[in-house]
Amino acid sequence: MRTDSTRISEVARAAAKSHIENTYGKEFYENRYYKTKGDSQDAHEAIRPTYIELTPDSIKASLTNDQYKLYKLIYNRFIASQMANAVFETISMDIDVGEYNFKSNGQKLKFKGFMTLYVEEKDAEKEEELPILEVGEEVKKEKIEPKQSFTEPPPRYTEASLVKTLEENGIGRPSTYSPTITTILERRYIEKEQKQLVPTELGKVVNNLLINSFSDIVNVDFTAEIEDKFDDIAEGKEEWKKTLRVFYKPFEEELKKAQEELEHVELQEEVSDVKCDKCGKMMVIKYGRYGKFLACPGYPECKNTKPLIEIIEEVCPKCGGKIQVKKSKKGRKFYICENNPDKNCDYISWNKPKKESKE
Repeated sequence: MRTDSTRISEVARAAAKSHIENTYGKEFYENRYYKTKGDSQDAHEAIRPTYIELTPDSIKASLTNDQYKLYKLIYNRFIASQMANAVFETISMDIDVGEYNFKSNGQKLKFKGFMTLYVEEKDAEKEEELPILEVGEEVKKEKIEPKQSFTEPPPRYTEASLVKTLEENGIGRPSTYSPTITTILERRYIEKEQKQLVPTELGKVVNNLLINSFSDIVNVDFTAEIEDKFDDIAEGKEEWKKTLRVFYKPFEEELKKAQEELEHVELQEEVSDVKCDKCGKMMVIKYGRYGKFLACPGYPECKNTKPLIEIIEEVCPKCGGKIQVKKSKKGRKFYICENNPDKNCDYISWNKPKKESKE
């Protein structure tokens, strides 16, 4: 359904109320209305189950595993949106030890409310439960666990976190998120590694060229603003020809300048340590439809190509052979022993093998 509305019909609201009160009790229901975003396509309702009586478990046998997971997510989030708040009892304590002061916070769940059905990851990571203490009471240590923390770079985007960021910045609409990610994957600007979206060398080069040539356009603010202008045009508040004129004149000048400069851009080829077995030159790494491969730099005189086999440091846990990194038809990485299957080793895994500890 093409919608980012939070509005639900009164029929759906009444059905949710009846289901919650009959299944969990009257104290679990709370009549809720949510504010609609300014740019929401509110012609549609929010995504919700059509028939409340069709619970996920009651129709599980008729669904595939993926269908069941998706339906359960939609169903539980919808019902939870009409349930009462969860209630926590929070505790904070200060413990003085000589000149040092230790602080600790905790909480205890008193009433589950909507968390009976749906819990976000951030809600699941709750602080531990603390005992009730009196002011001035002496406490004894059980053990001390020294820990050192280092500043780490922010994690790479996953599909879910990228969509969330696009949403927060007002870029795109629900119907455009999936095509956007599919496009940058198909064009090999990014690739998936353990669910993370990692930029390729091609992606980095293209990104740098675009930022240097079109800094006014390739930025978050411009993209969000143009989305708002599109909405204004759709609603009749703006004239599309005027919007195009304002945008195109400066863009045309930047485009001409970029085309002149890009004619002189040369992409440096990465030289491998593999010799061409036909002419003896060191082969270079190139990008093709199915990823990286080795090619002779003497093309077109020498047209020799080879598959590029990526080897990791870890060895095969079964036979000690080298581990190769390959990709499935869907582009997902997997790990396979070089001796599989020619030398009777059957090691293959989606997960990267771990180094054995020397201890």
